[in-house]
Amino acid sequence: MNARLSIAAACAGLTLAVTGCGTSAAPSTQSTAPTTTTTTATGADPVKWAGAFCAGTTPVLTGAIELITVVAANAQNPAAIKEGMLKLLDTGGKAMADTEKKLKEVGAPGPEHQAMHDELVKMFGDGAKEYVSVREQIGKIDATAPDFMEQVEKVGGDAADPSKLSDQIKKLDADPKLKDAVAKAPECTEMRTKLGKMLGK
Repeated sequence: MNARLSIAAACAGLTLAVTGCGTSAAPSTQSTAPTTTTTTATGADPVKWAGAFCAGTTPVLTGAIELITVVAANAQNPAAIKEGMLKLLDTGGKAMADTEKKLKEVGAPGPEHQAMHDELVKMFGDGAKEYVSVREQIGKIDATAPDFMEQVEKVGGDAADPSKLSDQIKKLDADPKLKDAVAKAPECTEMRTKLGKMLGK
């Protein structure tokens, strides 16, 4: 997660994520309802599945946007940056753990999406663990140390890199069945609305 979470790559990841959200918002007027009905019998409700994904993704992405704002506004205030990081890690870690559990409960939206479902469950599970680990490490770093940001750079891996979420959003957007489900899920509408407001779109 390191610097990606806090500054530059988080920005890049979020740009991709919002692009993905924006394109999936467009087809809100869809006439492909039959697709959903025919496939629910062989898997979980795609709309519930998409809703679980979006509900878990929203706090992670919005938290990263908030952190970017905190970093930009507090270049000379490492204590505020540290506080913002810890807040994001607390919120994001809980959201990821909850989403891993929820996706397992809902199940894959059909056999053809089992691999993607398993990948997402693993991504959220690994991300939750990494957030907890990184939070502990950042909590121990002295914000008054002259090399505070350099120490932060060395912390963690990239299991919870926000750009991984944006990659998943793009995959959902490329699949007609899941794109339709994302357009219908209230949690995904909320995600698009929140991200749009935060980025002035």
